[in-house]
Amino acid sequence: MSEDPERLLGEVLSIQANQDQSGATIVLAGEFDLTGSQRFWSLVSEALAGRPKSITVDARGVEFIDSSALMALVRARDAATEAGVTFRISEPSPPLRRIAELCGLKGLLSVE
Repeated sequence: MSEDPERLLGEVLSIQANQDQSGATIVLAGEFDLTGSQRFWSLVSEALAGRPKSITVDARGVEFIDSSALMALVRARDAATEAGVTFRISEPSPPLRRIAELCGLKGLLSVE
């Protein structure tokens, strides 16, 4: 019996998206890699379609992040900027801070 891919994804990376009048929030927790990047991008695309004022990525729960996930964040920021939507990362985890710094993307992602 094979396992449900969504269930496996949920065990590795939890992604929750909420959107209200003030903007969209995407909460990430767990291991953010290529598989999670695809789902993350889908949620960013859905959020942008709703024309939010802002997109906030709550990344405090990211325990691991690879280069594909980092590029997904860059792509999301670029798409938001192009759409005139404010993009920010709220409370980046130490692994996210570290990879952004190592790749020279700390400023690009507004990781503070």
